[in-house]
Amino acid sequence: MATSGLAGLALAAMLVSGAPAWAEKSAPHEISRAELLRRAKAGDIKAYDLLANSYLDAKGDLRDVEAAVRWLKIGVKAGDTDCMIDLGNLYYDGADLNQDPDQALSLYVAAAAKGDALGAYNAGLVYETSADDIAQAVSWYRRAAAGGDEGGMYKVALAYQLGRGAPSDSTQAVAWMRMAARAGSADATNDLGEYYAQGYGVAADPVQALKFYREAVRLGSAVAMANVGSAYHDGEGVTADFQEARSWYVMAANNGDVTAYYELGQMYEDGEGVKTSAAKAVELYRAAAESDDDDVAQAAEDAIERLEGGSSTTPTA
Repeated sequence: MATSGLAGLALAAMLVSGAPAWAEKSAPHEISRAELLRRAKAGDIKAYDLLANSYLDAKGDLRDVEAAVRWLKIGVKAGDTDCMIDLGNLYYDGADLNQDPDQALSLYVAAAAKGDALGAYNAGLVYETSADDIAQAVSWYRRAAAGGDEGGMYKVALAYQLGRGAPSDSTQAVAWMRMAARAGSADATNDLGEYYAQGYGVAADPVQALKFYREAVRLGSAVAMANVGSAYHDGEGVTADFQEARSWYVMAANNGDVTAYYELGQMYEDGEGVKTSAAKAVELYRAAAESDDDDVAQAAEDAIERLEGGSSTTPTA
């Protein structure tokens, strides 16, 4: 955001963690469960994972976790990496099976051993989030990156940027971030914009920053939407335009970037392109206070206390 420095990188205060990624499927809903069942019983290895997911993705009484796990285990025994990853995800998540990070890790490592880059990436996530071993995590992310996984490339870039699991090195961070962006990572593309905005590892260039933000928006990044808004708000790389800034902040908020509510709150508090409204500002600050970014959440709480009042209802941007 405009007041917090490396806004788009705020989420990278530590290596970004999250749920393991799911293996890509080949349009499972285009094939009936009956046909998948026929193929699976005939020994079609690729049908095992699709059939399992037909059980997991079904609604109501048609959802059958036990059947899904049974077919995933058959696929694992047959050496199918999609089954290894999806069964690992069930153990890692713990919603449908008893949570077991060690079992998940074993399955991800098995998938990686067969050359699956996604298995290597997920192994890195387990080491990062459950084992708290950042050196091992980055080692697995490197392996994922070598297999072409954009998430692995992005994680390695963050490791160099933050000096966690790798030496702090802005040149390496930029190089890996470019690699991830070229592979299609929206997060990496947005963060390259931040690098240019702040002059991290590259010469500061607000026009180039905005170019990367817009590309990240095209790739679906809500954070990048807010960064385009900040560019218009502050006149960085483009002529300042509060109305345009507000539109981008609204878009970011509506697409899940909670921190954009803070910027909207400031605009209503200061009357920038909108009629000044302390009540509306507080309403927006209350939404921003739910941000995962501790600095943004605290700034929002401070703003609420300063303005003393307002609705606690999450606003519609």
